[in-house]
Amino acid sequence: MDQMRNELMQERAVRQDLECDKMSLERQNKDLKSRVTHLEGSQRPNQDSLVSKLNSRIQELEERLQGEERDNNSLQQANRKLERKVKEMKMQTDEEHINLQSQRDQLTQRLKTAKRQMDEAEEEIERLEHAKKKVQRELDEQIEANEQLHGQLSSLRNEMRRKRKSPPLIKAMEDDVNDVDDIGSD
Repeated sequence: MDQMRNELMQERAVRQDLECDKMSLERQNKDLKSRVTHLEGSQRPNQDSLVSKLNSRIQELEERLQGEERDNNSLQQANRKLERKVKEMKMQTDEEHINLQSQRDQLTQRLKTAKRQMDEAEEEIERLEHAKKKVQRELDEQIEANEQLHGQLSSLRNEMRRKRKSPPLIKAMEDDVNDVDDIGSD
């Protein structure tokens, strides 16, 4: 029984210690709850202002992002327009290059044709000059022969006049003149 009493006493002492600990813990809990409530109350305005600031910053960043997206879209549009313009200009340049090449080829062909015609014309001029010189030589020869014949004719006429003065010889001279006229007409 003493043992039971001791055990009972011990249990009471443990119980009393536990109750003291419980009360102490309840007080600490109550203090902590009041501190939490106080901190929550004091932090609430700071949190609200922080949340408000963060929300305004988020809104500002979203607006900035939208503005940059608009700028990016307009830059992309302008870039596409410029690329189209560059393609059009390149096509136009290529077309002009082809046209210029074609014109150059045509001009080269015309130049070759003109050169060939000029060479042919020069050959023709040279041929005509040779023919002219030949005709001129022949003409000079004819003029010289004609002058000789005129000289002979004049000589014969003079001789005939002299012979007319002498009657029997006139007839023979006329025959000679007729022969000379026949030779001149050949």
